[in-house]
Amino acid sequence: MPRLPRNIHKIGFFHIMVQGINKSYIFRTEAQKKEYIKLMKECNKKFDIKIISYCIMDNQSHMIIYSEHITNISNYMKSHNTSYGIYYNKTNDRIGFVFRNRFQSQYIDDENYLINCIKYIHMNSVKAGKELKEEDYKYSSYKEYFKNKKIIINKEPLIKIFVNEKDILERIKTANDEIEVMDIERDEENFKIAMQEYLKENKLNLEEIKNNKNNIKDVAKYLKKKKYKQVQLAKMLDINPKTLSRMLK
Repeated sequence: MPRLPRNIHKIGFFHIMVQGINKSYIFRTEAQKKEYIKLMKECNKKFDIKIISYCIMDNQSHMIIYSEHITNISNYMKSHNTSYGIYYNKTNDRIGFVFRNRFQSQYIDDENYLINCIKYIHMNSVKAGKELKEEDYKYSSYKEYFKNKKIIINKEPLIKIFVNEKDILERIKTANDEIEVMDIERDEENFKIAMQEYLKENKLNLEEIKNNKNNIKDVAKYLKKKKYKQVQLAKMLDINPKTLSRMLK
């Protein structure tokens, strides 16, 4: 059976997650979930990406997105979340950030994991107690796979990997949804641990890093090797992400 593309920085499948700021229920109502899905479809037309799977819960959403260029995913998510943020603030008479972060992403480099992740996303509603069965939840891509409703998803990238559409459906039905997936809290905790290790190894504290440009560059290189993002460092050092980017040039 063909394998997935190997160049993880330029091509492939990504599990994307967004969450409401302070874990707020930013998709609490039916109207909000429908608006997010509508904007998902509209923004999809603007960028060269393909949505493989999705599930919109009360305080977060999960998607699997395919693109041959990772920048397309970033641009798509920025456009999508910005549009929804404007809608959410306007309809709730509020200002400020709507999402906890821009988005979390995890590269999918194994075909079994890809199928399991689709299953995991569809099962979100069941695990959250929303429905007894995944097929009963209205705000996921399950119906597009198994009830032949064409709304957003594009199966072309899957068909290139698996035998045919029937094979895809059979594998999703029997997939294991008990998989290790990205977790925002765990990712932040791991980042803190990595920072603590760096501080201990270099006998520094946060203030000494924050007040020394060379120290900032050194810790940024260290964290980059461990696949952490600049925005996480900026948050810990209480520095504007754009300011940090300029400092690292």
